Amino acid sequence: MIKANAPGIRKDPRSAVALVFSLLAVVSLESIYLAGVRQQNEEMRNSNQELEASNQQLQRHIGELRSSLPKINATFARLNDSVVRVTGSEGRLPTPGHMVKNVSEFAESKVVKSLHEYGLAVKSLQEGRRETSISFEVASNRLELHRLIPFLAQEENSNAFLFVDKLDLARPVQVPAFFLNPTALETRLLLRILSAPK
Repeated sequence: MIKANAPGIRKDPRSAVALVFSLLAVVSLESIYLAGVRQQNEEMRNSNQELEASNQQLQRHIGELRSSLPKINATFARLNDSVVRVTGSEGRLPTPGHMVKNVSEFAESKVVKSLHEYGLAVKSLQEGRRETSISFEVASNRLELHRLIPFLAQEENSNAFLFVDKLDLARPVQVPAFFLNPTALETRLLLRILSAPK
């Protein structure tokens, strides 16, 4: 047993204080380092959550696009079928003002066939032909207005590239004004359809 008042041992309070301060410094540095690591982990966790939410949104968007692919293909096929195919030189579209030798190519169009089936007379307009469209005149003296309007709406809905450029309706002279019975009007139409080479 060592006595406290032994002559070989000296008490130095400064070393104990230095030891305490050094321990406090180490603990504080370690706590600061751990706080920084925790903050970095929290930022990385938030970034991962944002990326995960973005990935989920992209997955939903990809799923919607995949589910709408049949609709897009059907729309493309419908629009492609609406374009009238005409004979062009060397696979190119006819030049503006070019006179077509074969007038019967207009009769091949489904639109022209439906107009004929409805009882309308169709005449191709060579001067109205442009580089990417065909124009023709449609006429009838046996069509009432209440039958003409639904027919035009049906034709425009079935062909996205059918345009009515001009519509003339005239009441026959022998029919009095404000006549209550359905009356066949003198109908003249100028129609235009987008065309492409065969």
